[in-house]
Amino acid sequence: MLIDFHAHAFLDKLAANAVASLGAKANLTPYTDGTVAATEKIMAEQGVDKFVILSIAVSPRTERHVNDFAVSLLQNPKIIPFGSVHPDSENAFSELERLKAAGIRGVKFHHEYQNFYADDEKAYPVYEKCADLGLIMLFHGGADRGFAPPVKATPERIRKVWEKFRQAKIVAAHLGGQDMTERAVDSLADTSVYIDTSFAATSATVEEGERTIRAFGFDRVLFGTDCPWDTPARTVAYLEKMNFTDGQKEKIYFKNALKLLR
Repeated sequence: MLIDFHAHAFLDKLAANAVASLGAKANLTPYTDGTVAATEKIMAEQGVDKFVILSIAVSPRTERHVNDFAVSLLQNPKIIPFGSVHPDSENAFSELERLKAAGIRGVKFHHEYQNFYADDEKAYPVYEKCADLGLIMLFHGGADRGFAPPVKATPERIRKVWEKFRQAKIVAAHLGGQDMTERAVDSLADTSVYIDTSFAATSATVEEGERTIRAFGFDRVLFGTDCPWDTPARTVAYLEKMNFTDGQKEKIYFKNALKLLR
């Protein structure tokens, strides 16, 4: 079994412009056109059984539309949609309650696109609400190629969030910190924070990836691709180069996701 814990797709009418603009901003070439159908196709072709689609409320104004899209995806048995809220939104709490009631399992925060630091205390009530509702919080971890420094979700800042909300279910994407794996190990390996492997096949060497995964331990690592910016096949090939047992790979490929998603 294979569960991709980190993929992106958009409404059909928005997908072409979204993928084009995001790719241009980060100087990346997408592997799909960003539609749900294209994402489902590449996942099926490359052996993924279920996949998490992450959306981002880049502003309070887009929050409701983003979450309507997430809720609409619940009808697809292959897709595990996550919603998103913005800390500046006066409706963030009601949106989180709506997502939970609908059956959504988690929310995505991308602090660069949402323009706030991960440990900004204005977001703490939102994080606390997520924790109280049992919603997984998936943070973009580390740098983003579309944004110049300073980085808003460094491993050190994510650790501050964990220290404040140790009961929360937190995933730090991109091996805990894109282009910051050593800092991720130093700041997060001794916490309960999960990491995923999204975009790692492109941004981290095999040796760097294996060292990071071993530091976090095999119970807190989730398979993820960052599709359309990388693919399941490339990410599997990347992980297969590491000296892991079949049992350790099974935890990464699907068992940890099943446990976290319940």
